[in-house]
Amino acid sequence: MKNKEFDTVQTIRSIRDKNYEKTKNMTRQELLEWYKKRGKAAKDQLEKSSKDSKVSG
Repeated sequence: MKNKEFDTVQTIRSIRDKNYEKTKNMTRQELLEWYKKRGKAAKDQLEKSSKDSKVSG
């Protein structure tokens, strides 16, 4: 077995654990708003990086 420098499973588990701790006491409405806010931030970041990577000309 190879010695891994990056453990994907552990990273994903860590992200899930952090998100669970942030959201475990939220109501369904609060949770929905939290997901909408995070989704919008991700979309905005993607659009910004897409514009930055376009070649002008």
